[in-house]
Amino acid sequence: MRKFLFAVAAILVAFSASAQKMSGNPIYEGDYADPEGVVFGKTYWIFPTFSAAYDDQLHFDCFSSKDLVKWTKHERIIDNSRIKWLRRALWAPAALEKDGKYYLFFGANDVHEGEIGGIGVAVADKPYGPFTPQEEPIKGVFGIDPCVLIDDDGTSYIYWSG
Repeated sequence: MRKFLFAVAAILVAFSASAQKMSGNPIYEGDYADPEGVVFGKTYWIFPTFSAAYDDQLHFDCFSSKDLVKWTKHERIIDNSRIKWLRRALWAPAALEKDGKYYLFFGANDVHEGEIGGIGVAVADKPYGPFTPQEEPIKGVFGIDPCVLIDDDGTSYIYWSG
């Protein structure tokens, strides 16, 4: 029994000595909220809201990591210069990959009757963009905070709040 306990202790010491350093909290300095975490291939991605004053919240950055320790910031993957219908505030991005294209869904503008706003979608060839948006928000979706997924049978879904 004593040899067994010594062997277990030696394994635990060896394991903890070889364990990688943690990334820390936050993983990257900055004002970010509403993170979407996804894995594309063997890379981890985080797509957050740039958390600023409502009229300054006009772009998205994203972050990637191969090991969940070292993170790379990809700046301005989409911004108000490309989203012609955007007046103020982007938030709650959600990303997915389908057929080699990357899609970014997001809430934008105030969502009030008679105003252009709601959920936009943009497409890119790479997860870090640059993303090209649709000309206007998704028709018939008067909501915010999109969540997207592709089911095992290939069916695509979008969920949102409103």
